[in-house]
Formats: sequence, structure tokens, C-alpha cells
Amino acid sequence: MWLVEFYAPWCGHCKRLEPIYREVALELRGTPVHVGKIDATRHSNVAAHFQIRGFPTIKFIKGDQSFTHRGDRSKDSILEFANRAQGPPVRKLSSIGKFNEARSRHSDGVFFVYIGDDDEHDDLFKKYQTIAEKMVTQGYFYYGRKHILEEITPKKHPTLLAFKDNDYYEYFPEDGVVTMNGLQRWINSERYTAFPEVMGGSLNEMVDVKKYLVMVVINPEIKNRMDANVRMGQMHASTREVRFFIIVEIPALAHSFFGCQELDGY
Repeated sequence: MWLVEFYAPWCGHCKRLEPIYREVALELRGTPVHVGKIDATRHSNVAAHFQIRGFPTIKFIKGDQSFTHRGDRSKDSILEFANRAQGPPVRKLSSIGKFNEARSRHSDGVFFVYIGDDDEHDDLFKKYQTIAEKMVTQGYFYYGRKHILEEITPKKHPTLLAFKDNDYYEYFPEDGVVTMNGLQRWINSERYTAFPEVMGGSLNEMVDVKKYLVMVVINPEIKNRMDANVRMGQMHASTREVRFFIIVEIPALAHSFFGCQELDGY
């Protein structure tokens, strides 16, 4: 398994990433993940093979699979990307304790849990696993038996649950029939919290969810005053009509995508 940065010597963003990427390499030393860099201007055939369109581009390469990092270019974001990509795509929760650990670990995010018997031939599980393999860098996917849920009582068995915003949502297939497209639409629609922050290239992915978005553009220095807005975002998301709010901390990004500009006094 390889974590690879494709760069160009003249690229300013690549130069700014260099010390961060060096820290990532040190963090992953001694793990199954090897870290490398490729000068795409010298090895253009390799860059073309991996469809590199801009710099820097970070790829995780595992066998014949490759995944592109689309998050923030920070050490934590890149390490989380590598952790997700190396898999396994679906992780087992064997006990109540393991489930509670996962819930605590992802308390500010989203994770999915398939609840059912250990039947690898179950149609819902097979489709869930196939989608998890494709979306392994975009979410956390688990499976376990019903006893791990403790006080939670799903309406179906087997079933699929999305945990986020201190709540959970159960998957009910369209017309009662589990289809690959229908399941993927549901997972895609539930993979963001009520009030997510836009990081790097994540805005395009949020738009692809095809839900209504309410955007808040803020100065990073006032982020610690956002608690009331977070509660408002969760309240509206619970109605399932205004689906989620997003925070944009980069004025240039807000202007580029939405034509917004900063106002004095805000």
C-alpha cells in the first residue's frame, strides 16, 4: 500500500505541503503504508495513468485500487484519509463496548452500521460491502449483531443504521426492495452531519448529495461562537426538509462558488 503525492517543482501549493507531508511520512513510518512522491512533470506517463489533473494530488494506491484525497491538506486530514483507505472497508463491532468506542470516536462525524447475523450471503450486506469498498475514503462502515446496540431497537432485521448528530437513522428501501442504486443514494445522503465544515474539495461532494444547502461564511476567529448555529442546524436537519448547513471559512471559496462577499461588522 502506498500513499503518493504527485507534484510539480514549480507548484507553490506543493512547496507549502512539503513540511506537512514530511510529518505524515514520519507518522506512518513502520506501518504497512509506504509514503512516496512523484514528480509528475518528469514521470508524465505515470501521472496520466492515475489521471492527475492538478497539483498537488495525493493518492492512496492499494493493489489495482486507487483513491484520491479530497479533504484539507493538513496532517490530520491526510492521516485520516490513509487510515480509511487502508481498510478494511467494513469493520466488525463484536461487543457493546466496541460499538460505544466507535460512537465516541465518531461523535462529531458520521458512521454506518449493518446489523444482522454473520451471513455474508445476505443481500443487504453484500450490497453494503460493495458500496463500502467504493466509498471507503468517504465514510466509516461497520457491522455487528443486534446485541451490540443495547438500548437501540431497529424496526427491521437485518438493517442498516446511520449514526450522526447524537441520533441515528434507519435505512428503509424504496418500494421495499434493496437495490444498489437506492442504497448508495441513501448512504450518500446521510454521510454528512447537520452542520459540516467545508474543507478543501469537499464542497463539490456536498453538492452531489443533491440536498438543499444553507451556507454560513465565517471568520475562523469566531468559530468558537458557533454553538447556537450548530444547534439551529441540527434542529432544521431533524425535520428532514432543510437537510444540512455548511460552514465556509474561506471568503475566496465562498465568492468563487456562491458570489458571496464579506460584510463589515460580521
